Amino acid sequence: MTTKQAIFDAIEQLPEQHLKDVLQYVQQLARTQKSPISNPPTQSSDPLADFIGAVSHGSLAANLDDELYGD
Repeated sequence: MTTKQAIFDAIEQLPEQHLKDVLQYVQQLARTQKSPISNPPTQSSDPLADFIGAVSHGSLAANLDDELYGD
């Protein structure tokens, strides 16, 4: 018996309310399969990829308190 057939056989045993739950679950699975979350961005498709490491020297916020809050 295939997995698909086992699912069909199990579904045939369920009451109507549970069938609605199963349908919602299957629809959610289908949406997440198509979702960009399942395909993480690559360096070429991620707009922030070129910015990574741009401030790695750590002095971006040095002495910023005087500028923000005054003396």
